[in-house]
Amino acid sequence: MKVLLLPLFQFPTGHSKVAKTLQDHIESQYPDAEIKIVDFLSYCSDKLEKLVSGIYLKGFLGAPFLYRALYYTIMYKQHPFKLQPDLQVLSYYFERKMQKFLDEEKPDLIFCTHSFPSGIISSLKQKGRYRDITAVNVYTDFFINDIWGKRGIDFHFVPHNEAKEKLIKKHHIPDDHIFVTGIPVHSAYHLPVPFKKDDRISHILVAGGNSGLVNCNFIESIQKVPHIRFLILCGNNEELYSSLKALDSKQIEPIGYIENPNEMNQLYNKADAILTKPGGVTISEALQKKLPILVHTSLPGQEEINLDYLLEKNLVTVIYDRQITEQLNNEEAILSLRKHIDSYLEKITCPLDYAIFISIKSIGSRTPDTVHSLRAVPTIK
Repeated sequence: MKVLLLPLFQFPTGHSKVAKTLQDHIESQYPDAEIKIVDFLSYCSDKLEKLVSGIYLKGFLGAPFLYRALYYTIMYKQHPFKLQPDLQVLSYYFERKMQKFLDEEKPDLIFCTHSFPSGIISSLKQKGRYRDITAVNVYTDFFINDIWGKRGIDFHFVPHNEAKEKLIKKHHIPDDHIFVTGIPVHSAYHLPVPFKKDDRISHILVAGGNSGLVNCNFIESIQKVPHIRFLILCGNNEELYSSLKALDSKQIEPIGYIENPNEMNQLYNKADAILTKPGGVTISEALQKKLPILVHTSLPGQEEINLDYLLEKNLVTVIYDRQITEQLNNEEAILSLRKHIDSYLEKITCPLDYAIFISIKSIGSRTPDTVHSLRAVPTIK
């Protein structure tokens, strides 16, 4: 059995983290499977990937208003901004590239962790091509944008019941083809943070320093709560790490890039809350750890839409600089977050292993030997 996992971009993203999580799960159950994680943009052209990823990063951090307009124009047309560019020429180019890619790789199963390859595969399958390949969408945000393929996609791993209902009602996807798995996170995060006697916050893990969350205003605001220690994840931002280190503050501990999920899990276990941006994967890790989630800022586009959902479900609290002391000392609000997180997790009804098992079982008639390599058939709640 050959499995392809298709995120987007070569630099670390939530899409690539989910792809790695899927890889680990498949390898543990199907040790004989051939698994490849491929950035489809890089396959098309390394120069193209660098160009698009550069625009993506610069748009996020350098031109948020432009990025927001582009996102709502191309990716999420439910927004009132209605300009819809003609992308037919680009679609033809990428479909040709995808055909060449699939003809070379000859996969049995494809997991898309980004909407871009999903949309291309959906288009090809609707045209009658590659129907013998099982294709799965694994959604990595708390909403479903317009680029994700729907028709021709065999299974959908969705973040919550509302997403499932939308796929059923709007796109007429069969109920038994949709699994409410939540946004997949590494198994290291499946156990909640060890029980603490009270809900007072004394340690906060800060995620998002690599994306501009931590700046002078932020440092000034956290100094208003000197009794709280901040563990700040700097990622690959060496300049930020050095500047925080130079502060020589007992309140602030900068932490460099962490790749190992078990090391990251240890940091989660030390924390009483997490202060982050509303990225789908980081938020889902915090939900699994049952950590109170505080949002200080959000990037344009998908993070804004994620935040709308999270606030609607009372899963996060937005932290304001001027009110940071009162908010971080509000034990009642923190307790409310914990209760809503418990409620959210109870509604994730399908273990990831089971959803993967059903996806692989669907190709069993073509590759029956792969099903026999399953070490333990997972059970569904």
